[in-house]
Amino acid sequence: MVMTQINAKIDEQLLKEFRGIIYIRKGLRKGDFKESLEEAMGEYILKYSKSKSAKHFVKHYKEMKVSS
Repeated sequence: MVMTQINAKIDEQLLKEFRGIIYIRKGLRKGDFKESLEEAMGEYILKYSKSKSAKHFVKHYKEMKVSS
C-alpha cells in the first residue's frame, strides 16, 4: 500500500473536537488520529461518491483493516 502525506489548514476548534472524539473512542494512542482520519474520509466517500469503484475500494479497504 502506498502512503501519502497531506498538509492542510483547518479550523482549530474543528480539530480540537475531532481529537476529543478520538480520545474518547480510542484513547488517542499513536496511530489513532491517522486511523480515525482515514475512517472519516472513507465514510465521506461512501456517503457522497457516485463512483461504484470508489465505494468498492472503501469497503475493501475497511475489510483489509479489520483483518490485519
